[in-house]
Amino acid sequence: ANGAVPVLAGAGGYDTRAVIELVRDLASAGATGILSVTPYYNKPTPEGLFRHYGAIADGTDLPIVVYNVPGRTACNIAPATLLRLAEIANVVAVKEASGDLGQMCEICRAVPDDFCVLSGDDAFTLAVMALGGTGVISVVSNEAPSRMAALVDQAAAGDFTAARATHERLLPLMQVNFVESNPIPVKAAMAELGLLDPNYRLPLTPPAAAAHARIVDVLAATGLSRAGSPPARQRQASLAGT
Repeated sequence: ANGAVPVLAGAGGYDTRAVIELVRDLASAGATGILSVTPYYNKPTPEGLFRHYGAIADGTDLPIVVYNVPGRTACNIAPATLLRLAEIANVVAVKEASGDLGQMCEICRAVPDDFCVLSGDDAFTLAVMALGGTGVISVVSNEAPSRMAALVDQAAAGDFTAARATHERLLPLMQVNFVESNPIPVKAAMAELGLLDPNYRLPLTPPAAAAHARIVDVLAATGLSRAGSPPARQRQASLAGT
């Protein structure tokens, strides 16, 4: 990025000391903020979560966005714990991907005005912003950045009629991005759009044929297919033939 855009670097894990060291490395590399997922596997208590993020915050001046995604980590940050974290000066936001709308309501109601609540799921962006949230850390923005930005801008401006219409147009894409484990579908879609080569690092694998066909259909229905270019499955077959 070379200073052209802010970089929110990922630094999370189940070993607090290792995360602190990674944050220092990322700060030295020029990161302008940190996105830190909750510890996975070891399932800390609320007090453990508070001390984990407190220790990370003590080790850096960078702003920290807490990433709550219990479906992937088996660890949920309850609203009461998040309120404690919001009192730490450089813990400035949460990427809330619990999938629990009731929890999102409670968070948006309770956090300080200067604490940003970001949806961690595209499909919840409109709802979170209607509740007072700030925006989204998005998957769809990889495929349709201007449209997803328009949704956020419309909601931020209070034009929820326009935001609902944009949301409805993008909803099939939001949903198909999870037809298999994310990021498999979005990588397949981006390959179809000519934005990357369809490479998957194990243990992730290419999508099944039926899932891939559904992704292609949704791209076409959303008006995102790249005209005049062979689909990724044909490019893959061509590469395999060589």
